[in-house]
Amino acid sequence: MTDYTQAVNTLSTIALDTMTKNLADLVNDSGEKYLKHISDRGRIFVVNDAEKLSHPVLFGAGEATTYYDATTMAPAVSDTWNNLGSASGEIMKHALFTMHTATRNINYPQAMPAGNMIPFVSNFLKVNMRDILRREENLALFGDDSGATVVPTGAFTGDDDAEAYTPMSLRAILDPYLDGKADDDNNQADAVYRTLGGLGEADLSADAFAEWLPNRFATADATGGDLIEDLQHAVLMASYSGTEAPDLVMTTSQVYEKFLDLLRAKTQINDKVILNLGTESAIPFAGMMVDWSRMLTKSAGWDMDYMETDDEGSTWTGTAVAEHPVLGINTQSLRMNVVTGGGISDEKLGFIQKVGETQKHPLLPNIFDRIQYKRCWSFDNGRRSMFSIGGFTV
Repeated sequence: MTDYTQAVNTLSTIALDTMTKNLADLVNDSGEKYLKHISDRGRIFVVNDAEKLSHPVLFGAGEATTYYDATTMAPAVSDTWNNLGSASGEIMKHALFTMHTATRNINYPQAMPAGNMIPFVSNFLKVNMRDILRREENLALFGDDSGATVVPTGAFTGDDDAEAYTPMSLRAILDPYLDGKADDDNNQADAVYRTLGGLGEADLSADAFAEWLPNRFATADATGGDLIEDLQHAVLMASYSGTEAPDLVMTTSQVYEKFLDLLRAKTQINDKVILNLGTESAIPFAGMMVDWSRMLTKSAGWDMDYMETDDEGSTWTGTAVAEHPVLGINTQSLRMNVVTGGGISDEKLGFIQKVGETQKHPLLPNIFDRIQYKRCWSFDNGRRSMFSIGGFTV
């Protein structure tokens, strides 16, 4: 290893370790809005290296409660002998989420500008970290690292629309249907439900499966004139408890601007909202923060009501209409899971793992670092507290 290669190896190892030992700081410095909201809420977790992650699905229960008259010890007629039953309700179903790995080369030039190499190497790696996080945000939102298409990527190998290479997307979390027209009651008779987390309609009881599904609503005004009422109705219907309630809404800049116009018209932009607008774009509303993302755009991929798929559920056909997404997220359930990549000390385990030392390309004078990382998205408090509102086309 030459002196130049050795110097780059030392500096890149330290820089990677420093940048990725605290993923929250890295996201705040380099991430887009969606990842930053997840990070700010403490929902990025470091987990052990494994093939998959699992969370128990706590829907359903065991025996029914018996109500009886304490003076006669006689139970209500409908409760006779219930407390002596031997059947046990199976509540320990688990949702499964595959961990996915990614890798890339970081290629350095043959030589660097004379002087201090530290900022050059640091900025070189920072550019790569920002690109990784931008792609991760696109994958999380759309299932496509470029953000060009909207793909409902499944959570676990064997799911409908599961990908062997990329983690679950928000599009898949919020869409319960694989095929067929949905309605705002989630009970379309001819709908084919999407398998997610290894759980389909046949894997849970009817009541439990209904609680496993997200909420889908439709607006009556495609121009967004009823947006405030639509959001209020959605958050009320999707709120079940302190941890099962939406707390973040993500949408396009057009819908967000419409939301501001409606607040102004109703004189609801108070001092608190004005203060927040000076430091961040998110607006508090009905216990949630409403925010926009430049990554979210109007697309037929967000039309979950009139979506039909091919045999593999990956090619959109039929009568899909381009819509603006309005996505209600429960960040108390949704989480990003990363595997410690390893750093230069046990106290500084990084998200990005450097594979070996800085190496020379076999047939070129350039040198490079190989890095890799492993992660997945999951939800540990269900998804019935998440929602989407369809029908915004203008």
